[in-house]
Amino acid sequence: QSHTRTNWPGNMKSAAYATLTSIVCARRVRTSAFVERQRQKTPRSQVAAEQQNNWFSDGRKAAIDLKRELGILDDDDDDLMPSKDDINSIQERKEVPANEIEDAIETGKAAARALLAQMSGGGDGGDDRGDSEDAPDDRRIQKVSFQKNDRTSDSSQHPFEEDALDVFNLPARKSHSLTVCMVPPASATLAWAQLTAARRRCKDPGFFRWPPHVNIVYPFLEPILDKDSIISEEDQRKSFQREVARHLALAAEQVEPFDVTIDSFGIFGGKSRGVMWAYPRSKCTVGTTDEEPLITMQKELEKQFPMCTDQRKNGKFSPHMTISHYEDSDGALEAKTEIEESWASVSFNVPEIYLLRREGDGGQFKILATIPLGCDPKVEFNEAALPFVDMPLTEEDWVREERMAMKKRRNGNRRRRNRRGSNRGQETEKDAQ
Repeated sequence: QSHTRTNWPGNMKSAAYATLTSIVCARRVRTSAFVERQRQKTPRSQVAAEQQNNWFSDGRKAAIDLKRELGILDDDDDDLMPSKDDINSIQERKEVPANEIEDAIETGKAAARALLAQMSGGGDGGDDRGDSEDAPDDRRIQKVSFQKNDRTSDSSQHPFEEDALDVFNLPARKSHSLTVCMVPPASATLAWAQLTAARRRCKDPGFFRWPPHVNIVYPFLEPILDKDSIISEEDQRKSFQREVARHLALAAEQVEPFDVTIDSFGIFGGKSRGVMWAYPRSKCTVGTTDEEPLITMQKELEKQFPMCTDQRKNGKFSPHMTISHYEDSDGALEAKTEIEESWASVSFNVPEIYLLRREGDGGQFKILATIPLGCDPKVEFNEAALPFVDMPLTEEDWVREERMAMKKRRNGNRRRRNRRGSNRGQETEKDAQ
């Protein structure tokens, strides 16, 4: 038992990895070939190959149990059940007490939930991805998949009936180099002038890379190309763009052009991060509704792209326009007070939203596609992404310095979080021993 007890870390990793794979890949994770590939990818501890397979079986069982708990797998769905060989391999290890196997599986579930929360941007305000326009490089891309028959026990996760919708479902990955967002139109010269002046005054690290904007779907999707297909990669990209354009249009036709007024500001963050933002209060140009058009727009886009839920925090989308980033919330609060003293309310009409793309870590977000709002919109992709006319042509020295300083702070915060997580894991292992 002393020897087998040292295998629980490997078991925990296997359980977490298998659980994440099952949930993210949903019902596509079903072939024996895939199981074999995952078995090969499972982190290896210093145990025999036969014991490695046992740990994978435990992890797979934990994945199935957790999927049932989350409502993703029904009791009558047996195509993801463990095989008889898997069950026998678990039962044959008579030298390991049954309660210890259950403890290992539960620990694997807990590890999986923690990783899922991290992937979805959960946790405290210090997480870099949730609301950041500058996601760390090592977490910039996430593979996604969605099936219309997938279910969730949490009605707030997808507040609509997927089976009744024609949703986007091509192979894709999330990328922080793409966003669907609201930007003041070129005709809103006063809004551009005031927002640009405020961002410059507050030394916004994103001054060159980002226009004044409200992220609605961020990160957005880029294609996963099949290199073995007889269809060329270029044709695959064009097909992907046509399908994206179709679903963007389906969402946009549900929202008429609307008005936005910027007359108040807010902050969020804590001891290691601060953000000051402007509130883009939106209302219908004609008539009235119970809901702000920007919020409706986010819901309609999420209906079409149900894998893109990153902008909802605790089940709620809160539109905001970032003005600048700070070391902590105190710095953000001080800047908010200064801007409010001189700010004059400004309004503009929003006839369209945009799909933006940037090239490289320091690239500027430019218009990849324009998405008109209202009846029968036509969405077309530009051959090359087009810059906004009021954006700077080059990154000034002070902007780069602020951006590098923010990046250094985030890397430091991430290392501290990783150390805390490592220390907690070591304490848990000592307690188990």
